[in-house]
This record gives sequence, structure tokens and C-alpha cells, in this order.
Amino acid sequence: MDRVDVLSFLFMLGSLELGQSYSKTNLTTTQLQMLLDLGDFGIIYQDTPDSECYYPTRLATTLTSDAGALRSASAGFDGALRSSTTDDKGFVVIETNYRIYAYTSSPLQIAILSLFSRLATRYPNMVSGKMTRESVRRAINMGITGDQIIDFLYTHAHPQMRKTPSVLPPTVVDQIRLWQIEGERMKSTVGFLFKDFPSASEYDGPCQYAADIGVLVWKNDARKMFFVTRHEQVAAYLKSQRERRKEAGG
Repeated sequence: MDRVDVLSFLFMLGSLELGQSYSKTNLTTTQLQMLLDLGDFGIIYQDTPDSECYYPTRLATTLTSDAGALRSASAGFDGALRSSTTDDKGFVVIETNYRIYAYTSSPLQIAILSLFSRLATRYPNMVSGKMTRESVRRAINMGITGDQIIDFLYTHAHPQMRKTPSVLPPTVVDQIRLWQIEGERMKSTVGFLFKDFPSASEYDGPCQYAADIGVLVWKNDARKMFFVTRHEQVAAYLKSQRERRKEAGG
């Protein structure tokens, strides 16, 4: 099973209303498989395994301490942060080399840590691992922001970490934000590329026309090419220009 899918579904169950029926229509294959096990644990109720709906029990509604709708990994992070208090004992130690040591045996906290780090070793009361570019980028692709990761680490920082003014190593905080920015540098746009214009005069007209009607996304005057979001009007313009040149030549 996909552990991210499992965790997201558990977060969602914690936000459902007790006794209300919920359809299985939009559940993934992993979540449908989970329903059978969750029924055995008393977390959900089904009349039969083939029922079209399921009912969360009181145990399901207490899976998370937050009362909001935790329907994603990102929302689960917010729930974990809001449920923490100043009296909570921190358990996370992070070093400047991005290694993480978490003194906890909580399956939920360990699962959250695994969303943005690569856990390598597990002991009865501690897990260790390392944050990498790939692990943080995976979390960001799931909708978790860099600031949420930083807030989680800060909120659950070990008392030893809190003896330093910054709590978290500045290099780690900066790198998490840089990893997030990497994914924001490139943006894909669906559209059409016009190129291979025989002369600059034949290129300038349609390129300017595309800009005037608001469909021009990118252009390269040196290579005589431009990119637009819609091609119909530009194609019609080019056709009319060709016809005018034929008439002028005739």
C-alpha cells in the first residue's frame, strides 16, 4: 500500500462526522482495501464488505485531535501543529548535515516525518534518517509547503535544540526553502510554437498581432519564433497575410 495514501485517508477519517454515511465512490484502491482492516479494528462500520457506503465510528473521529477537515497531507501537517501545545515535550533533533533523530514511538509522528525525510533506522523509542532534496521535493509535490516542514520541526524541536537562539540550524531552514523554490522556477504552459519564418518582416507582423490579442507567452526575435496559448486567430492572420502577398504579387 502507498503509505502517503494510507496516511491521508486516516487524516480524512479523523475529520468525518460520527454516524454519517459516506460513499466509497471516490476512494482509491488502497483506501478500499484499508476499509476491510479498519472495520476489523472498529474504526469504520459497514453493513457488508460490498456495501456502497461506510460509517466512521467514534474511534475514527478521534484519530486526530483537530476538529477541522484534514483531507490532505498538507492539512494533516496543520492539524499536527495546531494540536501541539507549549507543554509538549519536543522530540526532534536535526543537525546541520540534515540528519534527523526523533525520540518518539508514535506511529503518527513517524509517518509524518517520513513524508519529508528518508528514515533509515528505527529503534523502540527513536527513529533516525536524513532530509534530502528528493524527500523534501516529494513532500512539496504532495502539497506540503517548505514553511509547514519548518514549522513542524520548530514546534517539535527537542529541548536541547531550544537552547540555541535559532532553535533550527539556519542552513537547514534556508535549504528547505531553496528546495521549494526550485520547483517554482519552471512553469508549464499548454500552447503552440510558431517558427521557421523566412524573413524578419514576415515574423514581426504575426508576433505583434499575438501580443495585441493577448495570447503571446514567449518570443525569440533572433530565432524568429514565438509561443502562444491559442493559435486560431494567429493562423487566420497568417493566412490573410499570405493571401495579400499573393494578390500583391499577381
